[in-house]
Amino acid sequence: MRLRSQFPVSLLCNIAKIDRSNFYKWLKQYNSKVNDDFDSTLINVFNECDKTYGYRRMHLAMNSLGFNKNEKFIRYMMKKLNLKCEIRQKKTKYQKPDNESNGKCINYLNQQFYPSKPNRYYSVDITCLKSKAGMVYLNVIIDLFGKIPIVYLSSYSCNSELAEDTIDLLVKKRKNIKNAMLHSDQGVTYLSKNYIQKLIDLKVIRSNSKKGYPCDNACSENFFSIFKVEKFYRLGYIPENKEEIDEIVEEYINFYINKRISLSLNGLTPKKYYDNYIENQKRLTQK
Repeated sequence: MRLRSQFPVSLLCNIAKIDRSNFYKWLKQYNSKVNDDFDSTLINVFNECDKTYGYRRMHLAMNSLGFNKNEKFIRYMMKKLNLKCEIRQKKTKYQKPDNESNGKCINYLNQQFYPSKPNRYYSVDITCLKSKAGMVYLNVIIDLFGKIPIVYLSSYSCNSELAEDTIDLLVKKRKNIKNAMLHSDQGVTYLSKNYIQKLIDLKVIRSNSKKGYPCDNACSENFFSIFKVEKFYRLGYIPENKEEIDEIVEEYINFYINKRISLSLNGLTPKKYYDNYIENQKRLTQK
């Protein structure tokens, strides 16, 4: 067998005085025996390693036993014999659902953060605040006209009920929000069926940020950042529970709306900016 790589088969058969057909018949039987030995050895090695070897380590193991095969052949034989490594298997790829089936929608707001009148564009987001009783989730809806935090609600659970109950507060506060736009990110809280159905029933236009683009919901992100830097992080202690956090939030929102001047509002407070609009509208109607 070793001479086959050095001399023609016909020459070797003439020297051995045998027919080539007989040689190939014998070779077929020999290869079959060798393959059977290889297969059984491959299976034994795979079982001895507790089915943790992939084709690369199986290649090294078989070479150490005298089976000089390349990695591609080992991989082919393992696939043929259904020898699957039981660790680090490739994850199943699932088809990504379309926007309609997973509740996502188009970014209708498209960073239009300066509406011409109130009750037209809203943004909503959730942030988490640490308390001794557990993490508290704060959901705030902001009217983009004047960047006014209209309503907020907190909970120990970040679920769709938190988002739905905050919408109920908005309806009580603003009475009619029909055809208003409510923008949020793609958090699961804002993609739940119950939350989406509530907005549909209220005839509110849903808008979602593009995935991985927090700047699409910059107003809400900015409000939370300001609140934490100016108030929450400066407390110097961890609040006891949700009730204490509610008091802190209430106090700060009152300051934010009535006393904190904003550069983006030409040095006015959100309340003063809103009041100026109402006064201008009254003047226009009186003319």
